[in-house]
Amino acid sequence: MKNGTVIHTCKWKRILEALLEIILKIIGVYISYLLFNLLGEFLLGDKYQSETVYSLLLLPTLYVLKGADIIISPYFVVVKISENEVQSRTGIFTHRLDKLQLKTVENIEIVSTLLGRVFNYSTIYLYAHGSWVRLPYVIQPEEIKTQIESNLENVRSK
Repeated sequence: MKNGTVIHTCKWKRILEALLEIILKIIGVYISYLLFNLLGEFLLGDKYQSETVYSLLLLPTLYVLKGADIIISPYFVVVKISENEVQSRTGIFTHRLDKLQLKTVENIEIVSTLLGRVFNYSTIYLYAHGSWVRLPYVIQPEEIKTQIESNLENVRSK
């Protein structure tokens, strides 16, 4: 795509949102640990060993941390739109390039998180027969959707 327009994506605000999401998940695991400790001490008394619960909740914590790449992944997103196609380039170590011809688009979906609505960014999904493309963390998604729909009408009228 040589003459495509680069669409601005939300980087730092999305990074902070992802960091907050991981911190809240870890806090949830810690609260579970505390509740299981209270329940274990109540039911078993002196026979209760908190190390058992600790070892059981270590795996969910590691699972949450395994997905920590979502913290920096917004920094590696490039979205381009041209008159007849859209393109999304993502990835840190493994690069992914998704392209979709506008003439095949059947549906446009905008997905917003809570902070995405506050800071005016969303992920746009474009669906075509048998495929789809994800345009992550797009700033001013309604304007981008309108631009895509306009380009879509132009392509179909040709």
